[in-house]
Amino acid sequence: MAIDAVAERAETALDGVPEETRDANPDATSRYLRPLPGAARMYPETDVPPVDPDPEAVETPELLTEKVDRYEAEYGLDAGLAEQVAYGQFMPLFEEVVADGVDPTLSATTLESTLTELRRDDVPVENLTEAHLADSLALVDDGEVPNEGLEDLLTALAEDPSLSAAEAVEAEDLGGVAEKEVREAVVEVVERNAEQVETEGMGAFSGLMGECMGALRGKADGDLVSGVLREEIQKRS
Repeated sequence: MAIDAVAERAETALDGVPEETRDANPDATSRYLRPLPGAARMYPETDVPPVDPDPEAVETPELLTEKVDRYEAEYGLDAGLAEQVAYGQFMPLFEEVVADGVDPTLSATTLESTLTELRRDDVPVENLTEAHLADSLALVDDGEVPNEGLEDLLTALAEDPSLSAAEAVEAEDLGGVAEKEVREAVVEVVERNAEQVETEGMGAFSGLMGECMGALRGKADGDLVSGVLREEIQKRS
């Protein structure tokens, strides 16, 4: 009976307590904040003014599937590469460098394939910053570094991230060579293998191409070397 009496008195005391949330004041008093959860706080919210959004003012984001389609149509990427870029971590960087004028295929291939290959070769690509990547792509796109030198440039930057792309090019002597130097190197290789050229004609191209690129230490664009080598073989066959 004593317990029932205590419970009854407590229930009677609680009847006079407002069902509300209060906040403490510095002077040890309290102030009203909001009603306790319950019927009074169910929809609509009682202490937040209603908002009537304008759907036309909201910019609809581009879906990833739409990005893939746009990369194919606008940049000429194949479906697989376009999907890799759109769903990959470097998508924002890709869009940034392409907006700056860098070739889309070069950018996409570097960010999605070249970096993967370097990682598999134990190059610490995690040290590369977005600035390293963007500047390296710009140097290659501008012709200051041949395509064949890009991997060496990225490797140098990954191993010493304190360098800028331009500093790494200078340190590793990765700058491209002029067409005159390319032609001189190709002519020397062709003359050194004159007998093979006369015998095999264009059949000697593959072997000599590798020799030419080796002589130029990867500092010349492969398409340029290929074109000059074809010319020189045709002259002698």
